[in-house]
Amino acid sequence: MKNIKIFGGLFIMALSFIACSGIPNYPAGENKTNEGTITCTIGDSTVVVEPVNTKIPSNFMRGFDSSADTEAAVSYKNTASNDCSIYETLSDFGVNWVRFRVWNDPQNGNIVAGKPAGKSDKDVVVAQSLAAKKAGLKVLLDFHYSDYWADPAKQVIPKDWLSCADSDAMAEKLSDYTKEVLQAMKDAGAAPNMIQIGNEISSGLLKHKSISENSAGKEVVTDAASAVKGDFLSDQYFKYLEAGISAAREVCPKAKIMLQFTDIKRRSPVDYLRSPKFQALDYDIVGLSWYSEWASHGSLAYLGEVISEIKSEYKKEVAVVETNVHHTSENGLLTAQHKANFVDADGNLYPGILADEEGNIIASVQNQANIIRAIIEVTAKNGGCGVFEWGGEYLGNWNSMFAGSGVPLPSLAVFGVQ
Repeated sequence: MKNIKIFGGLFIMALSFIACSGIPNYPAGENKTNEGTITCTIGDSTVVVEPVNTKIPSNFMRGFDSSADTEAAVSYKNTASNDCSIYETLSDFGVNWVRFRVWNDPQNGNIVAGKPAGKSDKDVVVAQSLAAKKAGLKVLLDFHYSDYWADPAKQVIPKDWLSCADSDAMAEKLSDYTKEVLQAMKDAGAAPNMIQIGNEISSGLLKHKSISENSAGKEVVTDAASAVKGDFLSDQYFKYLEAGISAAREVCPKAKIMLQFTDIKRRSPVDYLRSPKFQALDYDIVGLSWYSEWASHGSLAYLGEVISEIKSEYKKEVAVVETNVHHTSENGLLTAQHKANFVDADGNLYPGILADEEGNIIASVQNQANIIRAIIEVTAKNGGCGVFEWGGEYLGNWNSMFAGSGVPLPSLAVFGVQ
């Protein structure tokens, strides 16, 4: 049996064990490169990844958000179905960065009543980062500054911070917490290589005091008091960002700082980053969310335009820090919104993406790889520095890159694309 590992798009065959407990068992000849083409077979599923039509820099971030790996009901496995660290498996397939969220108090904090609590607290993140670094991966730490999910619809203040009477007190809490988490990681030998201040902060930061769910199952937020509410582009919003950045620079001066935005079609960062207050912030990288099912995110062509314009006008690095792709659906197709967003600059379906005779996008493991390949190509071609898959660690889920058994899907081979 042979161990096959992906480095920079090349499958390297060796007779040695990797760090996990088993050797991937590939029949001879089923995994190879052919002038940059990758063919990967796992079980009865085969994926072919064609090379991209651009040069990918050697330091390009081939990223994977694996925040929920501690919540999996079964163990992650290698291609031989033997228990294995998810980080070793990701590394074998070409991933070089992982991203972890950190919530303040997900077990007892300010979350939706009746919803299961998460596990992404300080102690969990320290352990995850240690394991990731042991596998040779770099770490991006994503501060949500919440006990719960933070995104454009909700930026819920942590329960323990609700007593803050004004924005100065809130900024101090944010600064102290940032230092506490980063110092714990540093002391453990797992300091992050990049630090994200806030998650999808396109509507604000620390602006809601509570969250609940109505009878229709929709999440409903309650605004915080005006004295602390960090509305988008408000003085308090920038005060909180400055506090987080300063704390991160103090504890981890070598780490790069990222700010993440979403809904880039509805509210383009090309425009609001022009604000003097944004330009005064000491950050390095603009992180973007791009999910094809949302009209507010725009098309692949538009994503490329935004990346190029931010690079040109603001001289910042740009990464697609969240994206994901369905590999299955009830009818075998993706939605109409996917179809609208998977177009190139001429309005045609982006090359390599599979569709039926009517132009509907196909949901399959092969097309999952094809679409992620297209996102990598668009990002690199327009000067972006990386792409991170989000949600791929949720075993057996619609957008997972692992089967329910914990075995990787062959679409993971896309991270070795050249």
